[in-house]
Amino acid sequence: MTDDRKAGGLRRSPFHVLSESEIEHLKNEIRAIGADESVFVFNEYSRTSYRDDYGVISIAGDVMPDTVSLSIHPRDLMSERAVIAHEYYGHYKYAPSKFDVGDWRDEFRASYMAAKNTPNLSMQDRIYLIMDAIERAKEAGASIKYNNFMRSVLYGY
Repeated sequence: MTDDRKAGGLRRSPFHVLSESEIEHLKNEIRAIGADESVFVFNEYSRTSYRDDYGVISIAGDVMPDTVSLSIHPRDLMSERAVIAHEYYGHYKYAPSKFDVGDWRDEFRASYMAAKNTPNLSMQDRIYLIMDAIERAKEAGASIKYNNFMRSVLYGY
């Protein structure tokens, strides 16, 4: 099982060292969603995650989707922009979290709030983020009731 505070899933390996061109691309993604670029560090930690201990968002190779994977899990399908949004609008903006690291509710909120509050996300990424939030609850054995925002993203009404 992967640590739920990390991108995890069938994404590119966290051991992939991001190239300068990939980092520049990711910085453009950060700017596109209106995030504070100074909060992000690249290739400094082993995985993509919000680092509560340092107040930074670590970006590693697993921020990138694995384009050869056949997975249909939303965590595997979301773009690097959506992963960055999950960390920034979901974790960083709610730090310190009232939940323990790895608590499904922290991860649910991170994906939900990223889907709801991130500017310049594609509808497909909003869908993946909402689906990820739902999966986090399901993986924890919790049932949730869809609200109007979730229904509008998933079903268009």
